[in-house]
Amino acid sequence: MRKLLATLSAVLISASAVAGTITGNWKFPSDIAVSNGKLFVVDGLNNRIAVYDLYGEHETDIKVKNPFGIDAKDGLLYVVSQDGTLYVLDEYGNLEKKLHLEGRPIDVAKVGNRLFVTDGKTQTVDIYDLNGNLIKKVGGKGTAPGQFISIYTISASKDRVFVVDSVNAKVQEFDKNGNFVNSFGVFGIEEGDLFRPKGVAYCNGKLVVSDGITGAVQLFETAGGFDEVVAKGLYYPTSVACYKGEVFVLEPLKHKVSTFSIQGVK
Repeated sequence: MRKLLATLSAVLISASAVAGTITGNWKFPSDIAVSNGKLFVVDGLNNRIAVYDLYGEHETDIKVKNPFGIDAKDGLLYVVSQDGTLYVLDEYGNLEKKLHLEGRPIDVAKVGNRLFVTDGKTQTVDIYDLNGNLIKKVGGKGTAPGQFISIYTISASKDRVFVVDSVNAKVQEFDKNGNFVNSFGVFGIEEGDLFRPKGVAYCNGKLVVSDGITGAVQLFETAGGFDEVVAKGLYYPTSVACYKGEVFVLEPLKHKVSTFSIQGVK
């Protein structure tokens, strides 16, 4: 036990070089997204999406009631609140559509003409059409492949979704129809391990995964092979986003988003 604690302490205090930092007057922000040169920070306790340029200048606030998770695709923002509402807005905050979902939505990812929503109440990934009609639920509480104990964030490629299960210390992959494909995660605190994963972001064929306890952000192949440590020594990193070779990492307790460069990833 002493050896484990000593190793964990060494991981926590060894910080990586930061390419940039964006800060704000947020109250425990829950998610971020980056699109078209803008950073969107979900600041639910202030009932807003705070919008910044990538140099950290605050541009505007988009008023949304109790937002929690966000995805940015094709000039639109998809925002879920845990009261069961999904807002579709343009990047200026104009409301396009308001949908009513089941359960307790945590995060959302748009894939084609489907919306994939992680549901903390049922421990499922709920798949909806773009009008908010439930198509099916996948997963459920458990430790078997495709099941979840503590479902959390979600990210997507063109035809795959990747879902964090924090307590199971895994990232699970599904196809665009909701069929289970694969999962990965070795429980531990060494490089390539996952202890309490929080955020996941698809980055041009790779996956960036943050760990809230070890403070590490790591790069993996989509099948689970470990590539490299992107950052370490962060303070409870949660949501991550990828944009043009930069990884954006939310540290909610520090009220900041840090950015790191990844060679070969765009």
